[in-house]
Amino acid sequence: MSWDKNRWEKLKRNVWIETWRHRNRTTIKYSVFKTSFKCQQLISRIYRILLGDEDLPVSDRSIFYNNKTYTDKVFNKAIDDMIKDPTR
Repeated sequence: MSWDKNRWEKLKRNVWIETWRHRNRTTIKYSVFKTSFKCQQLISRIYRILLGDEDLPVSDRSIFYNNKTYTDKVFNKAIDDMIKDPTR
């Protein structure tokens, strides 16, 4: 994937990335960035789901459970099987 300045600006604008140290043009050549609290929480939740500490959120309101296409049905079946498996 190539560098996309618009994507970077969108991540900064939506507060997924924050500036940790600003550039001062004399001694520091570049700004240093870090992930925001919102991004850290999302990453932590994804890891908990992948490690099996937390189940995937499943509800009737979820857009993933509409089952409009065959692919949706296959993914939903795989998610249901993963949640039911105690040794995952």
